[in-house]
Formats: sequence, structure tokens, C-alpha cells
Amino acid sequence: MPIPKLDRQQVLGALKSTGSSDPDVLYARKEELLAESHRMKLLGIAPIIVGGAMTLTVIGAVVGIPVVIFGVVMRRRIKNNIRIAGEVYAEYVGHLSVPGPARAATA
Repeated sequence: MPIPKLDRQQVLGALKSTGSSDPDVLYARKEELLAESHRMKLLGIAPIIVGGAMTLTVIGAVVGIPVVIFGVVMRRRIKNNIRIAGEVYAEYVGHLSVPGPARAATA
């Protein structure tokens, strides 16, 4: 697959590796992780359209159906990557902004 699958640990590790608790820095890192996914989001429509056009002929359907399936799988993976990165980012930033017992005692 041209789009690597992101999991929660990868995104969390990338956010922690910034060494910052600034939401702007963390957001920039999240967007850096998703840069390829955002570019490929529109490109993921191309196999669906080309495969759909190919299935109009009987001979082209042999190749067109797998191309459509590839396009659908690629779009799902891209949407999943964006969803996971957004959830982990929101969770991590929310965790940083909630004062814990140690922070409350020093404030």
C-alpha cells in the first residue's frame, strides 16, 4: 500500500518526541505526520473513477473491479489515519492541559 497505516502508538510517540507541551507545536507535528495522507486523499479518488470507467466494458471489468477496490481501501486507510491522529492529538493535548495533583499543589 502506498499509504502507511498509522496506529495510536506511532502518533503518540511522534507527539511526545517534540518535547513540547505547546499545542501549536504538537498540531504542527500532527499535520506533518498527515501531510502524505492529505495529499493522497484526493488522489485516492482517481482509482475509483478510472476503475469505474474500465468496468463499462466486459474486458475492462476484469481489471477495473480490482482498481475500484484498491481505491476504496486506500480512501478508508487515509480517513482512518486522519481520524486516529485527530483523536490522539486531542487526547494528548487534553491530558497536558488538565492540572494534576502535583501541578495544583505548586500553583
